[in-house]
Amino acid sequence: MKKAALAVLLLAPPALADTVADELFSARAAYQAALKVQNGSSRRIASLQSDIASAQRRIKQAQADIEKMQGELQEETAKKAQADTTLQAAGQRLDAAWQASRDARKQP
Repeated sequence: MKKAALAVLLLAPPALADTVADELFSARAAYQAALKVQNGSSRRIASLQSDIASAQRRIKQAQADIEKMQGELQEETAKKAQADTTLQAAGQRLDAAWQASRDARKQP
């Protein structure tokens, strides 16, 4: 291809050779510009794919963390319910003891 273009330039009249050379340079510049855009797009696509994969890993880890915390929350909620029941029973016992103490002081 390059040999054919060079042959055309050497055999063509000077005005035609200038026109062909101008077109050749213009075509080359357009090709290089398109190649630069394509390479930039390829790099951006690779970067986005990497970012997406990283974000998906973070989501997966966050979901695992959420599940773990939900389990811990259930355990703590059960412990609190047990503590509430124990506290209520202790409060009732204290009230009863207090009442018995007051009743004992009232009796002669």
